[in-house]
Amino acid sequence: MPSVYRRYGLYNLDLAQIKGIGVKRVQALNRMGIFTPSDLLLRFPDMYIDANALITRDLRDGDSVSFLGEVVSPAKRSFIRRGLSVVNCGISNNGITVRCSWFNQPYAARGLAVGDKVYVVGRIKRFKSSVQAVNPTLLAPRSDDGDIVPVYKTAMPSRVFEAAVAAALGNVRIGSYIPKDTAEKFGVLPLRNALQCVHFPRDLMELTIARRSVAIENLCYVITSYRLIKNDGRDFVYSAPPDTVSTFISSLPFRLTDGQAAAIDGIISAMRSEKLVNMLVQGEVGCGKTVVALAAMYHAAKSGVQSALMAPTEVLARQHYASMIKFLEPLGIKTQLLCASMTQKQRDDALFNIKYGNADCVVGTQSLISDGTVYKNLRLVIADEQQRFGVNQRAKLENKGAGTDMIVMTATPIPRTLALSLYGELQQIEIRSVPENRPAIHTSVVPSVKIDNMYNYIIKKASEDERTYIICPRIESSDDELTSVEDIYKKLKNTSAADIVGCIHGKMKDAEKNAVMSDFKSGKIKILVSTTVVEVGIDVPEATSVVIFDADRYGLAQLHQIRGRVGRGTKESYCFLVNENGTPESESRLKDFCKLGDGFSVSELDFKLRGAGDFVGLRQHGSGNLEIDVNVIERARGISDVIVNDKYTADLIAQSFKSPEFIRSVTMN
Repeated sequence: MPSVYRRYGLYNLDLAQIKGIGVKRVQALNRMGIFTPSDLLLRFPDMYIDANALITRDLRDGDSVSFLGEVVSPAKRSFIRRGLSVVNCGISNNGITVRCSWFNQPYAARGLAVGDKVYVVGRIKRFKSSVQAVNPTLLAPRSDDGDIVPVYKTAMPSRVFEAAVAAALGNVRIGSYIPKDTAEKFGVLPLRNALQCVHFPRDLMELTIARRSVAIENLCYVITSYRLIKNDGRDFVYSAPPDTVSTFISSLPFRLTDGQAAAIDGIISAMRSEKLVNMLVQGEVGCGKTVVALAAMYHAAKSGVQSALMAPTEVLARQHYASMIKFLEPLGIKTQLLCASMTQKQRDDALFNIKYGNADCVVGTQSLISDGTVYKNLRLVIADEQQRFGVNQRAKLENKGAGTDMIVMTATPIPRTLALSLYGELQQIEIRSVPENRPAIHTSVVPSVKIDNMYNYIIKKASEDERTYIICPRIESSDDELTSVEDIYKKLKNTSAADIVGCIHGKMKDAEKNAVMSDFKSGKIKILVSTTVVEVGIDVPEATSVVIFDADRYGLAQLHQIRGRVGRGTKESYCFLVNENGTPESESRLKDFCKLGDGFSVSELDFKLRGAGDFVGLRQHGSGNLEIDVNVIERARGISDVIVNDKYTADLIAQSFKSPEFIRSVTMN
C-alpha cells in the first residue's frame, strides 16, 4: 500500500519533512512499511494503559493486564539450564505483587530499581497463590503522560514510535472528504481531532468517540466509493450466443453443483443485460468459485474481448492459471499469467500478448494494474478474494478497459446486514452448496496436555502421504507469547519428521514461496509451517489436517477460511485449534466455532461478536481494531447519501481511486 502512495505521488509530503522525525527514524519507519504521514497516523496503538487501573486478586489465568506498578523486588537473572536464562522482577499494584519473568532476555528489566514506577503490559499466569506475567512489555512513565497511555507493538520501541506520531500530529494539517457541517450533523469528530484522540486520548470516553469517528469516516469512504462505480448502460454487447457456456460446462470432467450452475446463469444473464455488471459473488470455502469465474471468462473470450482475474497472492494466481490451462486452452482460449516473479523476458512477452490481443484471459496479482500493463480490449474484470483489495485497486483494474463489467468474489461470506449496507448497488449471488463427496472437517480445541499427541498424529499421517498445515500468527520469535513459524519449524526439525517439514511466510520472495508450495503439493514437504499467507484459495487435496496456533487471535471468519485449506480431497479432515494462552471468553468463542461448519453462519456469529472490521478491511495489521456495528454503518451510509448528492465531494472521492486512502490530504502546518 505505501508503494502505491509513492507511485502516484499524491502525497508530496515526506516523513523527513516533519520536524522531529530524523533520517534514521524515517528509515526505521520505512522498514516497517510506513512511508507517508497517513501511514504513520493510521498505525493505531495496539492497546492502552489506564494509569489508574487497579488489579484484583480474582485475576484468572490468561487474563490480559496493563497497569502502573512499583518495583518491590529488584531484577535478578538466573540460569535454568545451559542456553536458557530467566530474569525475574516483582512489581506491585493495589497490594498485589506480580512476578514478571523474561526468558533469554538478560536486559529486559535493565535499570529498574526498588521503588521505581513502571507500566506493565502482559498476560497473567496463575500458580496457586502466585501471579506471574511472562515476557511482559515495560514502559517508563513520563511527566507528560495522561491517564491513558498508548502502547505500540512495533519494530521500534513504543515510546519512540509514539514520539514520531506526536511529531506528525503537531506539524501537519489533515483534510477530510466529509464536509464540516455534515460531520457535525452526524456526530463525527473532525478527522484530525479524531486521530489526535485515538493516539493520545485524555479518557476512555473520548477514545471511544474518536475511534468510532475514524471508523465512520473510513467506512463512509468505502461505501461511497462503491456507489460511485458507474453502472451506466453499456456500449458493448457480448456477441457469443446465450448457450455458449454450455460448451464449457459439458467439457468439464465433473458435474457442477446446483449453486455453481445458478451462479453461472446469473452472471451470464447479467453480462447480456443492458447495464454494466457490478456483482458480488459469495461462496462457501471450497464451493468452486473458480470454475464460475472461468465460465464468465470463456463467454467473454467467445465474444472477442479480454478478461482479467486478479488474485491477492502469486501462489493463488498460479493456481488459477493452471486451471485456465486445464479447462480453457483445450477449447481454444489463449491464456496468460502476469506476476512479479517472472523474468524480464517472460514479463515482456506477457505484456506484449496482453497489449496486442494474443491473450484472451489474463490472470495475475497487482501486476495487472501496473502502469505498464496495457490491454487491447478488456471488458470483464474479476477480483478474487475481494476483501484483500481496496476499492480503488479494483477500480484501477476496471479502468484498464472501457465500460468494463466487474465481478468481485469472496470465500469469506459477509453478513447480509453488512453486505446490503456496503454493496447495496451490487447484485449479489451466493453459492452455498459444495461439490459432492467433500469430506467432513472435524474441528476441536486442543488442550495443552494433548499437544504432543497432536504432533504424533500429524507425523503419523505424514507417513501415510497426508499433508498438514500448521498456522502461526508470527514469523519470528518475539517478546510476547504468540507462537512463531520459526519456533514450530525448529521444533519439528528435531523430530522424526525433519526431512518432510517446510515453512512459508510473507517475508519470503515469491519464487521461494512458489517452490515451497510446489514441494508441498508434490509431497516432498508433508508438514507446512506457515503464517496466514496460505489462507486463501490454496488447493492441495492431500491436505487433511490444519493446526492453528493462538487461535483466539483470529476472527471466526478467518478461522473458517484457514480451515477451508483442508477437506478438498476424499478423506476426512481435521482442524485443531491451539489456544494455550486464551481467556475463558475466547475458549467459549472457539467452542462455538467448532460447532459451525457453514461459512455463512460463521460470518454472522463473527459479526455479532467482533463487529465488521474483518469484513471491510478496518482491522489494521498489528494494531488496534476499529469496531463496526449497526449504528456506525447507518451513520456512514447516511453521510454517504449526502456526499453522493454533492457533486464536488463525489468527484473528489471518484478521483481518489488512485490512492487507497480515506484521508483526503496531509499537508504541512
